[in-house]
Amino acid sequence: MHYASVENISKSFGIRTLFKNISFYIEEGDKIALVARNGSGKSTLLKIITGLDTPDNGTVWVHKDIKVVMLQQDNDFDANKSIWDNVLRLDNPVVKVVKEYEQFLEEGQDDVEKLGDLMASLDDLNAWSFESDLKQILGKLNLHHLNERMGNLSGGQKKRVALAQALIEADLHEGRCLLILDEPTNHLDVDMIEWLEDYLSAAKVTLLLVTHDRYFLDAVCNEIIEIDEEKVFVYKGDHDNFLEQKSLRLEVQQSELQKDKNIFRKELEWMRKQPKA
Repeated sequence: MHYASVENISKSFGIRTLFKNISFYIEEGDKIALVARNGSGKSTLLKIITGLDTPDNGTVWVHKDIKVVMLQQDNDFDANKSIWDNVLRLDNPVVKVVKEYEQFLEEGQDDVEKLGDLMASLDDLNAWSFESDLKQILGKLNLHHLNERMGNLSGGQKKRVALAQALIEADLHEGRCLLILDEPTNHLDVDMIEWLEDYLSAAKVTLLLVTHDRYFLDAVCNEIIEIDEEKVFVYKGDHDNFLEQKSLRLEVQQSELQKDKNIFRKELEWMRKQPKA
C-alpha cells in the first residue's frame, strides 16, 4: 500500500536553500532513516510531511486512511496536569474510555451501574490491552510516578513522556499509521535504547526517523534517505551499504566532474588557437 509521496518540494530560509525539487515515496512497512549533516533540513522535512510546515513548492500526499504520528524535539504539555493526564489527552475512543475508567476509580465512586457500563465499553473496545500496553511502555521508559505533574519533570523525562505518547498513539492505529520520530534515542539510557530497538523492529508500523545512532539505525531501519547538496538519495539496506553506495556515487560524480573539466580545457585551448577577429 502506498502511504505517502513527496513530489518536487523545495524549502529555503532567506538565501539559504535546504533542499530543492526533491522526491521520494513511502510504502507500507518501510522503516526509513533520514540522514544528513546538521542544518540540512531533516527536522524541517519531517514537519512538512506531517503538515506542521509547508514547502516553497511541490506537493506532499498522504493516504487519507493513514494516521501520521510525530515525535518532535519540542512538545506542548500542560505543566499543571499529571503525566497520565497528558498522555491520555489523545483524541481516540479507546483513550477516552480508559481515562473515564481511571477517573472513576480515582474518585472512589460507588455507582455500580456506571462501573458496569465502563467495563462493558472497555471490553467492546479491547481497551484493557491498551491500558496494560501503555503502562508497560511508560515503565520501560522509566516513567513510574504517573501522577507527577509535568511541570516537575526534567527535560529528559518530558522527552520520554512524548515518546511514550507517540508509540501508544501509533499502536492505536496499528497497520494504518506513519510514525515519524525525530531523534527518539535522545535522553534514553542503553537499556531503554535496546528496548526501543526491539519494540520498533517488531511493531507493525511504517516508520520514518532521524537518528545519529548508527547502531540503532541498523537495528531498526531497512532503507536510508540522505539529504546532500540540496538533493535526496535513496539507499536500500543497512548503514554499511549506504556508505558503500554513497562512496560509489561520489566517485562517479568526481569522474564526471573531471571529464567536464577536460572538455572545458580542450575547448579553451581550441578557442585560443583561433585567429582573432
